[in-house]
Formats: sequence, structure tokens, C-alpha cells
Amino acid sequence: MNPPLAGIHVLDLSWVMVGPVSARYLADLGADVIKVESRGRIDPLRTLGPFKDGKPGPERSVSYHNLNAGKRSVAINLKDKRGCDLVRQLAGWADVVLESFTPGVLETFELDYAHLCERKPDLIMVSTSILGQTGPHARGTSGVGTMGAAMSGASLLLGWPDRPPFGTFGPWTDGVAPRFIVASVLAALHRRSLTGEGCYIDVAQAEAGIQFMAPAYYEYAASRSLPTRRGLAGSPLRAPHGIYPCFGDDRWIAIDASANRDWEALRALIGGPLEDPVLDTLVGRLRNREALDRAIASWTSPRDAEEAEQVLHGAGAPAHVVSRGGDLARDAHLRAANHFRKIDDPIIGEAEIEGPRFTLHRTPHASIKRAPLIGEHSVEVLSEVCKLSGAEIAALEAAGVLA
Repeated sequence: MNPPLAGIHVLDLSWVMVGPVSARYLADLGADVIKVESRGRIDPLRTLGPFKDGKPGPERSVSYHNLNAGKRSVAINLKDKRGCDLVRQLAGWADVVLESFTPGVLETFELDYAHLCERKPDLIMVSTSILGQTGPHARGTSGVGTMGAAMSGASLLLGWPDRPPFGTFGPWTDGVAPRFIVASVLAALHRRSLTGEGCYIDVAQAEAGIQFMAPAYYEYAASRSLPTRRGLAGSPLRAPHGIYPCFGDDRWIAIDASANRDWEALRALIGGPLEDPVLDTLVGRLRNREALDRAIASWTSPRDAEEAEQVLHGAGAPAHVVSRGGDLARDAHLRAANHFRKIDDPIIGEAEIEGPRFTLHRTPHASIKRAPLIGEHSVEVLSEVCKLSGAEIAALEAAGVLA
């Protein structure tokens, strides 16, 4: 049986993370994804590590492989009108176009939705930017997910109350927005199957991030109080709930035993100060949170994180090691779930990337393939999709259009 999106064509005009992640999901579902990139203005993700064997190079980024697995690559110079003509032809082939340019840029190339849907009325097109395409601040605002995290309010809440905020790790909204994009694309494809109509989808990364920060907004809307940074304390309505130190360098464990059954399991395991009657209720635990956390930390700190996790699980208390990269790589559950897949690349050789994040019961996902070299499929795609002859492709290449 074919994957669910077999026969669907996707043109990926995006770069770095949010668009490529979205297109990677569609490729995992079986779509044929063509990525348009350029050697003249290289996808910044190709310049970011980690690089295989620590050797930098545009074809050596494991991050690029992870986000662009299963795609085909065409190198096109959009500064040349003939390059824009090629992209228009590719958009005529596509069911879905993804782009992450600064708002207004594609209009200058006449590659925006208004122009592309004239050629293909049933086209589904997705634009993703920090603040979307409309509104008083959308035009002229550019940036990456780090700015999106700041605009959404996430950056302010990370850290300790007595210190400045330290923000999110990396471009946070680049990881958040694809979850909204892919769901929207699948809904649009379903709608098109019923109505024959395409549509335009505008996803603002900052707004996607706000969806995860809604409790902070509602706290202000309800009481005009501003949530503050809480350090390791966890939820203000749950206790015990937080991150606790373990033996070794920067080793931690997360524990959430606020529900009565979980609390009683943790209390029976640790005993001592946790047996104080003042901690019998959640209200009592919240009022005495600092002392409670100190007592739990005194139990976890001399223990190995993995050992503590096993003991807590055995007692019935929810907990998990705060994973480092090496922990994830060795994780028995992820290995059993086939989360990591091996690829074999002509430049970097064998490497591991993530597989699909899902398993479909009735239909398989597409097989995992390495990410493409820059322009690796230019001749194949231009002859197959644009119906160009070998001589025509050679002429475009000699003129610097395929660069």
C-alpha cells in the first residue's frame, strides 16, 4: 500500500528550519518534495553544525540532512528572470508550495500566491514568517525563531527570578510552527479533494508560539498579574513538580508527583521529612514548596540519574532523566521505536538522522533517504517537470541560471 501522500507534489522554497521541517513531514508521508536552493545564496542550515566528523562544509551538515531527508534539490538563481520562470513552471506542477521569505519579497519576483494561483487555481500555498503577511508590523519585519520566541513571550519566562531571562534554546518557534503548518496543509488537501479549490495559508511563527504561552496571557487577562521566571520550580499549581539534581556533572531528574496517588508513592519511598503532616494536602505542599524541594533534592543528589529514575518508577512515582544528547542516542525506547535511521551519503558516508515521528497502522511512511546535494536533481527535475531538453538545460547552466 502506498504512503498517504503518494502522488502529492510539494515545492519547497523555504530554508533554515520552519519550512524545511514542514516539508520533511510531508515527504515522510509520501509526498514528492522538490527543494529550490542556490549555491549563490546558500541555505544557512548548510553552514550550521553539527558537521560529520567535525569538518565544516555545505554538504556535511547533519542538521541539514535531518530536516531535508527525502527531498530532491534544484539549484536555481532567482536573480535571473529565467530562474523565476523555472520556479513558476515548478509551481504549476506542485499541489503545495511552501515559502519562508520576508513578506513582500516573493511579490518582487511575481512568485507570490496572487501570481502563482493564476496559473494553477487549485494551488495550496503556505507562507511562514515571524509576524505573518498582514498587519501593521508584518512588512519589514524579519528574523528567525529566536525573535519569534521573544515576541511570543516565551523568552521572558525562562530563567531564575533574580536573574535576567536567558531565552529559549535556539530558534524556538521554528520548531513550533511546523506543527500548525502540516496540520493546515493536510486540512487544505482534504478540502481541495472535496471542493477542487486551493487556498493560501499564512502562518505567523510568533502567533504559533503564543499558543503555547496562553496561560501567561490568561493570567494577565484575568488578574492583571504578570507571570515570572520560576527557575527549577515547575508549575505554580503542582507540587512536588520540578527538576532535581543528581550525582555527576550537570545531571538532573524531572519529577511530577503532585497527584495524590503519585505523592503517596514518592512519600513512601523517600520518607523522612516528607512524612510531615503539613504535606498531606496539595495546598500544604504548595505553601511549603521550598522545604519540600530541598528534601527531595537531598534524596536525588547522591544518586545516579538513571538509577533514581528506575527506583522512582518502581515505586510508582512519575519521573524521567533530563536527557542529554548521549542519553537520547542510547535510549532503549527510541531505538526500539526505530526513531533513528541510518543514511549513506556520498560526501559524509554513514550517519544517523531522525526517522518519521509517527507510525501509521494501515499505510506505511515513505522510506528514509538522505538529504540531497545542492542541485543534485536539477537535470532530472527540469527534464521531467519542465520538459526541457538536455541542450536547453546545458544552456541555462552555462548562463548561471542553475546556480
